[in-house]
Amino acid sequence: MNTGFTAKLESLKKYIPEKKYIFIFLGITALICLIAGVSFYMIITKDLPDISKIDSYRPIQTTKIYSIDDVPFADFAVEKRTLVTFDQIPEYLKKAVVAVEDARFYHHKGLDWQGITRAFWENIRAHKLAQGASTITQQLTRALFLHPKKTLHRKAQEMILAMQIDKRYSKDEILCLYLNQMYFGLGAYGVEAAARTYFNKPVAELSLGECALIAGLPQAPSLYNPYRRPELVEQRRRHVLKRMLDERYLTEEQYSRAVEITPVFRPMETKSNPAPYFTEYIRIMLEDKYGSSLYRDGYQIYTTLDLNQQKAATAALLQGVEELDKRQGWRKVSQKEMLPAEYTNIKAGVPLETGKKYVGEIQEAKADGMRIQLADKSGWIAQQDMIWANVKNPADSFKPGTPVLVKVLQSPVNGAADYKFALDQYPKVQGALLAIDPKTGCIQALVGGYDFNLSKFNRAMQAKRQPGSAFKPFIYAAALQNGFTPASVLLDAPVIYQNVGSAKEWKPTNYQEEFVGYTTLRDALENSRNVITVKLLQSIGVKTAIQLARKMGIESKLSNNLSLALGSSGVTLMEMTSAYAAFANGGVRVPPMIIRCIKDNAGNILEENKPQNGQSVLDERINYLITKLMQGVIEKGTGWRAKSIGRPLAGKTGTTNNCIDAWFVGFSPQLAAGVWTGLDDAKSIGRYETGGRAANPIWTKFMQSALKTLPVKDFPMPAGIVEVSIDAKTGMLASAECERVIREYFLAESVPTEPCNQHQTDNQNFLQNYLPGGTGPADESPAEPANQGDSNLLFD
Repeated sequence: MNTGFTAKLESLKKYIPEKKYIFIFLGITALICLIAGVSFYMIITKDLPDISKIDSYRPIQTTKIYSIDDVPFADFAVEKRTLVTFDQIPEYLKKAVVAVEDARFYHHKGLDWQGITRAFWENIRAHKLAQGASTITQQLTRALFLHPKKTLHRKAQEMILAMQIDKRYSKDEILCLYLNQMYFGLGAYGVEAAARTYFNKPVAELSLGECALIAGLPQAPSLYNPYRRPELVEQRRRHVLKRMLDERYLTEEQYSRAVEITPVFRPMETKSNPAPYFTEYIRIMLEDKYGSSLYRDGYQIYTTLDLNQQKAATAALLQGVEELDKRQGWRKVSQKEMLPAEYTNIKAGVPLETGKKYVGEIQEAKADGMRIQLADKSGWIAQQDMIWANVKNPADSFKPGTPVLVKVLQSPVNGAADYKFALDQYPKVQGALLAIDPKTGCIQALVGGYDFNLSKFNRAMQAKRQPGSAFKPFIYAAALQNGFTPASVLLDAPVIYQNVGSAKEWKPTNYQEEFVGYTTLRDALENSRNVITVKLLQSIGVKTAIQLARKMGIESKLSNNLSLALGSSGVTLMEMTSAYAAFANGGVRVPPMIIRCIKDNAGNILEENKPQNGQSVLDERINYLITKLMQGVIEKGTGWRAKSIGRPLAGKTGTTNNCIDAWFVGFSPQLAAGVWTGLDDAKSIGRYETGGRAANPIWTKFMQSALKTLPVKDFPMPAGIVEVSIDAKTGMLASAECERVIREYFLAESVPTEPCNQHQTDNQNFLQNYLPGGTGPADESPAEPANQGDSNLLFD
């Protein structure tokens, strides 16, 4: 051995510790590493989620709302998702996901160490994060338990949880949960929602190519958007198919055939909610009871809505409100700012739809019409298509550059470039319509306003408005209960009442400020005589009428004075329609119902509502008499427009002072419906816009459609009713001298016995002798003083 080297080695020995110190050093290092590792593990696992929660975990699901015939029409959702079982998912889709996301899924224990090692070296070689190695289990762990922010702490938790989940659950359970949980783009969570979103079919019906496309989406749902980047999506689909081939999930033949067949996207039709006010009412009602679970737990809400009636109600109300608004003329203001997006969202290259409305800009105004520009489209409004606006010369009324609302009458034909438009305007007037099955109390149609997108205020359920003469049937029914008959006669003549505690007087008057003298109750209701109704209420007492109205379903505060006769107290359309439904049901009130039952996502019934047993609130014979009087309102009175339907109907108009509110509420034996129109700020909707003109046409159009599939039925006449011929003016038994004879209905014990032998309208003795109890002229001072306030109302 070289002596020099030996000398150097000996000199170094003094710097080398003895063997025991080496072990001590290594031991201390190992202890430090162990402590650090344990500490890191404790920190990581300190707030580690409990994976046993998966046992009771349910992914967020869509709550669906169903119609009366169990057709879904709306939903409540945070995420659009419908759960499916593992057996319902095609094998191709399961294999496609495994092949492209985690090829060793069925071989590792939650973490793919081979994949981690491979990704590590590839990332070093690429000097960037070129590959990932997250397994399906890790992706599921992130989705279920962890925040998306990439940190070392989160990654460590993810790996620990993935191993725990893999140990606790089977591979099929993990894959099933993954396929139901993950986001697939365009709002679709889970494979069932994805299948319906992209191909408008259940996941079980997907083809191989469609399965491959969907399997490739979770990696980057926003990137792989088939409507924005179809080429990129197709590349991804082919990559998935190639991975399936590599993993021997496909044969060469299957692969080649699938690559050549490009899936055709059939996006699910996004039908608009046909009953937004109805849906919103349910949402508000149930949110207090179910809280956030209403949007997360996939409930099934079965309602009473009849989709056909709802469609008819919406069409009738929109048309009626638009016609009413146009009768008030052109408002000559720009409407662009107040219109919803559906009117202003005009896309270049996309044709306009016939019948739809859009905001355009006046390009040219001439004597015979106007040219309108809408994005890359143009059209013409002929002078006759703006007559409603009272425009004789468009050049004098409109300026170029002004935004206007137009309705598409006709698309370009025979190669022409121009559309045919009509001038339109967005209504200021509002309206509401409600329909109820009188036998069950089921609310079958509900429209709470002209446009839910602009105003969610539900005027059918929330707005309290004066019903005007639509309240009169409760007064007349109470009078019939208290001895009056349809042929009872009162004097329609001016009367003055003194307000209690003041010198102020109240002088009720009729709608046209005309008086007709002695009048039967039938004529008074048919022609909505205000003075007669006030006198009638005075005779029976205000409390008597209020008691009956309460029994029939009117819950709002009612004026305890004679102005009640003219409908001065605010009520909701819901109250009025429900009360009239009792008339339609023979005097039996069935409480309104809107939800039949609610089920959880497993089909278990959480609550169930069945039509309640009705309560008799009006003797069936009295009910028949008031119904026949209200039939006269349609056949001969203020509701004459509804006569065109051609079947037995009854109802009543209502109009408040200065035409602020216009009502029509009525019924057939099978359906009760109410309509209100007015302005939210309680201003006049227009001169002469009475209930008969503004509301009755809407009601008529709705009932014409709603009843067309139902058999024609008459109101059944109960025992104890007698029909006789009477003089229409005096109400006495008809004689040969009577000029106008009608058939009238009476309680058997109240049939007139004296033949008519007088036709003088001023015979005081006749009037005094005929009134029940001989109460004398009805135009005397009130038996009980009335505090009328400002209730000098005019009604039809």
